[in-house]
Amino acid sequence: MNLNLEQLFLLFIIYSFIGWVGEVIYCSIPEKHFINRGFLHGPVCPIYGCGGLLVVFLLMPFKDTWVELFFAAMFVTTVLEYFTSWLMEVLFHNRWWDYSHYKLNINGRVCLLNSLIFGAMGTLALHFVHPPIKWLICQIKSPYIEIASGALFVWFVTDLILTVRTLKMFNQKLEELKEFSTSLKNKFKGEIWVESGNILEMFKSLRERAKQDSSPIFAVLSERLETLNRKYKSSLRILQAFPRMQSKRYGEQLEHFKFQLKVEFALKKEMLKAKYAQKKGETYEAASREEITKRLEEQTKPAASLK
Repeated sequence: MNLNLEQLFLLFIIYSFIGWVGEVIYCSIPEKHFINRGFLHGPVCPIYGCGGLLVVFLLMPFKDTWVELFFAAMFVTTVLEYFTSWLMEVLFHNRWWDYSHYKLNINGRVCLLNSLIFGAMGTLALHFVHPPIKWLICQIKSPYIEIASGALFVWFVTDLILTVRTLKMFNQKLEELKEFSTSLKNKFKGEIWVESGNILEMFKSLRERAKQDSSPIFAVLSERLETLNRKYKSSLRILQAFPRMQSKRYGEQLEHFKFQLKVEFALKKEMLKAKYAQKKGETYEAASREEITKRLEEQTKPAASLK
């Protein structure tokens, strides 16, 4: 039975949701906290929706040959993942995932391990997942199918527009931080604290100079840095969802925002510890943002010095 446009879109949304659930479970368990592992704000991963449709409609002729189906699904999903990684980097100037640390990867965009997993998922989906989903979708009659698909389409497009807007703002914040770090290097050219190390070390030195130096210029620059740090919070979800995001254009600036994400996460843990201690009638003095920042800076110093 052929599916119409409304049914195809519902199938796309369902596979996108299933992929989102799998990604959330896979990424949240090791981190021991919930991570919305999606490109969009809502509970969908469009790449899985596209992958599901490609597997279902391109590989149906291989359904009765399990080995051939596995390798065909592995090939189709790997090409999709590579193309998606490349396209998103072209559109948003960031590499959203990086498999360079995995063995047998291609330009860090795809790797053998994930390809094997996707091949198995595609094989199982075609045999055991797609038939009941297709049957369920076909039970939805007109006009309910049109209403459901129409409402989901409006929601999906709205989410996509909001996400693209967020990503543009995120890149603007990275650009602002880059301009600020460049202006520091130009203003204090030749001084050791701006010439040595990365921008994490440079910003640490700036905060220390603002405390020690009586000149108001350092206080103003330090406050400007804190303002830029506060601006990044609206993009917190992006960094949580894609912690291995890389950028050729804003490499150092992206690492700085990742560092701020660690500070925020550590601060939340301290607050939770304090609340838990309070419930038990115990006293717990939570570390301040400044103390957490200093501790994390000390932890990252060896890694920075190796570069």
